[in-house]
Amino acid sequence: MDAIYNPGIVIRYCRPSGSCTRKPSAAMTEALRRLSEADEMQPLLRKASAARREVVIEVFHSRDGQPLLIHPRLQPQGSRQS
Repeated sequence: MDAIYNPGIVIRYCRPSGSCTRKPSAAMTEALRRLSEADEMQPLLRKASAARREVVIEVFHSRDGQPLLIHPRLQPQGSRQS
């Protein structure tokens, strides 16, 4: 499941196959929105913009739904995967 919180930033939730899919909590959604606006993210956002790419923040979950890792990376614009 992908969500877009700010232009040029995509949040991707990654779960192991076979695990249940559930909507992220309001608290997780707000935390990721704030992360996408953080000062520490600005250099990555500028780099992505200059390279015509998007920043993808991947949230990896365990089988029981607990977030394990949040990882930002660059991705070519328009190459979103579901």
